[in-house]
Parts: sequence; C-alpha cells; structure tokens
Amino acid sequence: MIKLLLKLTLLIFTSVFSLQAQEKERKVLKGRIVSDSTDVENVTVMNKTTGLAVMTDFDGKFSIRAREKDTLLFKAVSFVSKVYIVTESDFWVEEFEIRLHYKINELNEVVVTPYSLTGDLKEDTKRIKVYAPDLSGIDYATLVFSDDKYSPVKNEALPSTFSPLSGVNFLALFNMLLPNAKKKDTRAERMERDRRRELLSHSFYDLLLSRYSQNFIVQNFKIPQNEINLFVAFAQPDNEKMFHLMKPENEIQLIEYLIKKSEEYKRNKTEEKATNTEYEKK
Repeated sequence: MIKLLLKLTLLIFTSVFSLQAQEKERKVLKGRIVSDSTDVENVTVMNKTTGLAVMTDFDGKFSIRAREKDTLLFKAVSFVSKVYIVTESDFWVEEFEIRLHYKINELNEVVVTPYSLTGDLKEDTKRIKVYAPDLSGIDYATLVFSDDKYSPVKNEALPSTFSPLSGVNFLALFNMLLPNAKKKDTRAERMERDRRRELLSHSFYDLLLSRYSQNFIVQNFKIPQNEINLFVAFAQPDNEKMFHLMKPENEIQLIEYLIKKSEEYKRNKTEEKATNTEYEKK
C-alpha cells in the first residue's frame, strides 16, 4: 500500500514537473497580420496546442506564448481561416508576418428562366399574364357611393365673390383686387435676404482681400502694395452696389469696377501731385 502511494506521488510530481518544464520552454512570439484589406483588427490568434488565444490590435499585431511545432489558428469573419505550424526561425525575427486572404462572399446563383425580361417592351408584354375579373354580375345602378366629406359644397350658380349671408364676400373681393396683399416671402427671397445680411456684416476691404490677394491687386490694377488700403477705401461702394458686385455671378462686373476705380485713383493721385508741385513753386 505504501509502495503504491509512493508510485502515485512520484507519477504526479513527474507530470507536474514535465508540464512546468514545457511551459517554461514556451516563449513570447510576436507577429503581425498582413492582408490586402486595411481592417486587420480583432483577428483571433489561437495556439491550438495550449488552448490560449489572443486578439490582434488595430495594426494587426499580436503576442502569444508558443514554441516550435505549436499549431496556431488565425480566424476572423472577414478572412479565410489559416493554420500555421510555428518554426524555430519565427523567434529570430522581431515580428513574423502571416498573410491572410480576404473572404469573398459569393452570391446565390441566378437562374435565367423563359419568363425573364428581355428589355423589349413589346416582347415582354406578350409574356405577361393578364387576369380580367368577372364584373358581369354587378348591377351598377344599385351601387351607393358616400358623399365626399372633405370638399366644401360649391354653388356653381353664385360667383366666388358672393356670400350667402352678407350678399357680397368682401374678403374674396379684396383678395381679387389686391392679389399680393398677403403674399408670403418665398424661400428664395428669404435666402437672398440672409445672404445680404451676412455679406454686409463684413467690410469691403475684408471681402475684397478674401477674394483677391494683394499681389493680384498690384499686378492687375497697378496699385502699389503700400497704397492698397487707400485704394480700397477710395473704391468703397455703397451697400447696394457692394452686395451686387460681391455676388460670385457678378465677378466680371467687379473686375470692371475695380479697373475703373483704379484709373480714377491714379488720375486723382497724379492731379494731386501736380497741384502740390505747383503750390510749392509759388
């Protein structure tokens, strides 16, 4: 009895020691999933030899304890499952790569029958089965239709401007004479009003410089860069004209306006310079 207990104890100790030794032999294996698909996250990596499993991160990377000849299983909904046997060389690289192929969902087979459409309306209508209901037993003279409860009673004998109570429907008559008295703003008018309010909340200088660069003004209107502020102030239009010119569809008119104003600005500047010179001579 004592010998039997000693043998069992020795057997259990040997098994535990063997398992611990095997476990110590397993090292951390680092790898990365490679695929044509950019979504390589949450792929299950399972060591079928030990039963351990991990998930890949956003970049498809994973770490799992394994050793040579362990069997790894890679599986995910979007990929074809793959079985891989670990080799000793897999531990020599910083990250060993496993390529997975994207799973293509096959559609059900489409069966073409003689009743399929050809695209020719005349030909297709000949194949359509038409069922004509039998209405010969219906007596239309006995059918009773309910009144239309949604439409008001209309007296065709009286004009629309006549009211049964007062004799004359003054409201209808007023609307007939002044059809625009209660005209509501259309959506386009509201949008135009909001657009005007938004545009006029900015200065002409800000609007102009947001559309054209200073270099554009210098090259095309021949205005010195240090005089752009003076020129824009000189060319400042009233609100109505500014709103009209700053519309994208009036780009050509805006350019013509600025050319005209630039010529006036340079002419006034020349005349002012001549006047100052003449004054200095006196």
